[in-house]
Amino acid sequence: MAMNSLSNNNRPFWRLSKKEQRITLVLLAGLLAGLILPQRIIVATSDSLDHRIFFKVPVDTTRIKHGDYLLFELQRGEHTSFIHKGLKENKILIKEVGCTPGDLLTRDVNGVFFCGQTRLGKALIEDSKGNILPVFDFTCPVPKGSYFMVGSNPRSFDSRYFGLIHDDEFLSKALPIW
Repeated sequence: MAMNSLSNNNRPFWRLSKKEQRITLVLLAGLLAGLILPQRIIVATSDSLDHRIFFKVPVDTTRIKHGDYLLFELQRGEHTSFIHKGLKENKILIKEVGCTPGDLLTRDVNGVFFCGQTRLGKALIEDSKGNILPVFDFTCPVPKGSYFMVGSNPRSFDSRYFGLIHDDEFLSKALPIW
């Protein structure tokens, strides 16, 4: 037995036992996960979504469908002053696809948006601080390459206020984890 342990001490350092190989593999996998996962995990702090933790993957704009969650940076546009007052430094939003190209997007006289027959939500007149909200005015089929993005909370800041998002503005797809 002493001979055996002596021979193990004389082996070259790059020759690992099965146990050492497993430990090394676990450590390397942990290191790799530690380097990659933080860039792939995103935590939503807004109450506008039903989910809080997402895994980011590349977005294939040819495969976007209703219910997909997508990340995009809100671009400066018609309602720039209002939009940027409500958002902090990070203007990247996660929203769910509510209406896709070719779908009929309508808004009734009460400010309720529909995609076809599906109710997407009512646009509010003012925010929680009493500021008048800009409301997107659109009743047409959604143009090619554009999407109407929604949140699940009635007070969500979404396309009801800032309008359609073009597919070249999407940064990644967000798969809900929790």
